[in-house]
Amino acid sequence: MIRCLFALSLGVLAASILGDALTGAAFYTTLRMVAIVVASICLPLTIIGSVVGSTGVANPRQTAAAKAAGRTMLARVVRIDATGSSVNDQPVCDIELLVVPRQGRGPYRTTTRRVVNLAHLPSMQPGAVRVVTQLDAERPEVAIDDAPDPEWAARAANDRQVREAPVADVWAPPRQGRAPGAIRHIPFVVFPVLAVLGGAAALYPAWAEAGQLLQGSSIDEIRAESEATAAAETSMFTPGNLEPAIEAVLALSGTDVTEVGVYDQFVLVTAPTSPGAGTTDEWQYRDGTAERTGPSLIQPEPEDVPRELFDATDVDWATLPGLVEEAGRLTGIDEEDPSLRVARYVFADEKPSPPRVAVSTTDDYHSGWVDFSLKGKVVRMNGGAPGSEAAAAE
Repeated sequence: MIRCLFALSLGVLAASILGDALTGAAFYTTLRMVAIVVASICLPLTIIGSVVGSTGVANPRQTAAAKAAGRTMLARVVRIDATGSSVNDQPVCDIELLVVPRQGRGPYRTTTRRVVNLAHLPSMQPGAVRVVTQLDAERPEVAIDDAPDPEWAARAANDRQVREAPVADVWAPPRQGRAPGAIRHIPFVVFPVLAVLGGAAALYPAWAEAGQLLQGSSIDEIRAESEATAAAETSMFTPGNLEPAIEAVLALSGTDVTEVGVYDQFVLVTAPTSPGAGTTDEWQYRDGTAERTGPSLIQPEPEDVPRELFDATDVDWATLPGLVEEAGRLTGIDEEDPSLRVARYVFADEKPSPPRVAVSTTDDYHSGWVDFSLKGKVVRMNGGAPGSEAAAAE
């Protein structure tokens, strides 16, 4: 089971690395960390399980049942070889034994792999007689008893028959079945299949991007397209996104506001701290949440607050993303990070202007801006790239 989980985690880990490279999604960062933790836990357990499991150590119930069935007997150590592995600094050894059953089958040779306590190593040398238990009457595997009862310990110490018995033939275990205490055999092909299945499941959210990769697109191209798509899905300038954001933030700030700033990924509303107040606070909508962020960094003159107020419900917010595109056309500047501001123009000795939508555009060489009425009519424009309508209007 642990080996299967390890194979799955490796597949998920590989897929999460690829998915992160293709999409940059936070989901794959989290998935990668989970896969690393699972794999780092399973790897040492798999190694330890392979070493310990291959020793064929029987569980106590198996041994007790075999003893109750009368399959306790003596065996002589014929040969002992170190495997090169160790558990807790104790060597894992292959021990060849000449087993002499008390009844039924005659003597036979078999090899058992086990961890040998260094303190018990002298008693495992060739010629030593040990008490063993045959775990299955139809199989050759035995368990060496490190703490036999006194009667059997005395038999082993005083034995001559087993000590002088001629070497017998090897009893090869049958092909069918599993040795007692051994790890359940799982065909090797299962593990790469599990890794592929785990990877495919983890990569499913990025299936389209993976398909593009197979079609020859580069990872950088796919990543850029994926990030652009993700940004467009949450952009305030994507049709259908701005209206619910405005509705959510106005539910906290109130509909009488002094300014609304719309940016690619958030909305910022400035409004009186409370109805009739001469101070202003800011409220923000970002990542699906509306909240008050605190007092405005620049406070207006108290007497100007009533003059700056306008009713945000008078604005048709669904039309504003289109004004951003129109401003780009008029200024000849394709703004990558658009923003707009809805507010009145207030001057000391003049009547406040009606609320206007101001859209600014900038590139590496030029900048411009366009003021629209709430109905989308151009009020004035300035700047822009040479040859643009905004440049010509100066």
